[in-house]
Order: sequence, then structure tokens, then C-alpha cells
Amino acid sequence: MKNELKMPAHCAVVSEDEMTYVEGGGYLDALSTAATVVGAVVLGASYVWGIGTARSWLNQKENRKGNVFTVIGRALDDIGEDMSQSPSNFLRDVVSTAAVVGLAPVSVVLMLI
Repeated sequence: MKNELKMPAHCAVVSEDEMTYVEGGGYLDALSTAATVVGAVVLGASYVWGIGTARSWLNQKENRKGNVFTVIGRALDDIGEDMSQSPSNFLRDVVSTAAVVGLAPVSVVLMLI
């Protein structure tokens, strides 16, 4: 058995010197990095907004009446009402709720202090 490397017919062999000038994907790497940074900032801002909104909602005495399930149900009703006001409210509330629920252990501590 021979150890041969067979290249396709349309393959262009590049020498070591030519590899210096080959740059692939630089634009896409920068674009994906920028998108990641923007996404992280938006997610962070949504998380902070969600924590602040939850804290102010919990500071209203009438929202804390009842057992845990009653309070959660009341909170979901209020979130649903806010979501129905506009598509931007819907998107903002979905992202912030997902962030707050996704980081639940941290969120509970931040809401209660």
C-alpha cells in the first residue's frame, strides 16, 4: 500500500511563500465579533431592565399579596398585558424575561436585595 496524497483536478497548489498573502474570512470574523458584542450588550441591557422592572413591581404591596403561585400568576398577567401593547414591547419583554429566568439564581438575589 502506497501513502499518496491525491488532489482534485481543479486544486491549485500554494507554496509556503504564497501563504503569506492569503487571508480568508477576515471580514466575516470581524462582522461576527461585532454581532456578538452587540448581542451581548443588548442581552445585558435587557437583563438589567428586567431586574429593575421586577424589583419595582415587587415593591408595590398589592402585587405581593397571596401565595407564590398567585404572585407569579399576577406577574405573568402583567407581562402579557405589557407585551400586547406593541411588537417592540413584546420583543423586549421576551428577551428580558428569558434572561431573568435563565439566570434565576442570580436574579432572585438581585431582586430581593
